[in-house]
Amino acid sequence: MIKYFIKIPLFILFSFSSVHLIGQNWYMGNTHAHTKICGHADSSPDVVTKWYHDHGYNFLILSEHNHFIDPDTVQLPPDKRDDFILIPGEEVTGSKKIHTTAMNIEHIVSWDFNHEQKAMIIQNHVNGTNSAGGYTILNHPNYKYAVSVNDILPVNNLYLFELFNGHPAVNNSGDSLNMSTEAMWDALLTQGYRIYGVSSDDAHYFENIGRDISNPGKGWVMVNAPQLDAMHITQAMVEGKFYATNGVILNTYDNSSIGTYMVDIDINKTSEIISALNLWGKCVIQGEPGFRVEFIGPNGEIVSSVNTTKAAFNSTKHYKYIRAKIVYTVVDNTAECTMREYYAWVQPVFSSP
Repeated sequence: MIKYFIKIPLFILFSFSSVHLIGQNWYMGNTHAHTKICGHADSSPDVVTKWYHDHGYNFLILSEHNHFIDPDTVQLPPDKRDDFILIPGEEVTGSKKIHTTAMNIEHIVSWDFNHEQKAMIIQNHVNGTNSAGGYTILNHPNYKYAVSVNDILPVNNLYLFELFNGHPAVNNSGDSLNMSTEAMWDALLTQGYRIYGVSSDDAHYFENIGRDISNPGKGWVMVNAPQLDAMHITQAMVEGKFYATNGVILNTYDNSSIGTYMVDIDINKTSEIISALNLWGKCVIQGEPGFRVEFIGPNGEIVSSVNTTKAAFNSTKHYKYIRAKIVYTVVDNTAECTMREYYAWVQPVFSSP
């Protein structure tokens, strides 16, 4: 079982830190953010880094388009906390609109490979990132609907993809012709492809704030790692020891096996961080206010759903995998919609072969 607590020092909004029962800790981080180096963002690496530091994050990847930002070149805040690091990375921005985050790399990864098969382009990103000492996150597959399930299935050594991306133009929910990223996840898992879902904000703008602007704080991960350094954070994510969120905070969870899958929501911290980060969630037409825990199996089937803040999954039926999704629905009194939803996605647990 996994636990963490939130401290609120005067100089930052939130600081996430906790002790796992076997000595591990939870760390809040963002794997995808941009600076004005790319030409379509508004802030320097120093300013971007300060925003995440001052808002309680523990780690950040400055994932610039085809540009390697050495963390040693970034001016950190003079009051830098000991529990904040930069992890070296790059957004490998390749042909056919395929983008990946090269996480924890030692040098820049080439991006100019092209091929008629998108799977080969993704594989090239993965291979290049591995050669640079890192691991790949497939970014926003529904951006321009560039990547399909069939493009991912042939790829080897890809363990992470963006299930949620906070940029307003990435089509997380899909449309009438294209499946959502969550449906893509279930399609991959159902076919035996083991991949974990990441949430990031893909922030570009730190000065102009608005609901339809790619601002920081709209998505992040909570990673369970033995210590806060680039190697341990990266390895923990590759092993699925994290959950993704765009607002919901958990007290504890246990996904060590299908038979012991349990989640426990932290109601107060969820409300606090939604307010502190000025999160707007997803507009929905209808829903029941409060928290709902869904346990989801093959083909995206919701095998259990309960309106509660703590739930456990127990079943004698065999499932190839089970994952948990927590939905927090709130009433929205604006003219735009009647309800808004926020989510946390806990990684799948797989049955024994």
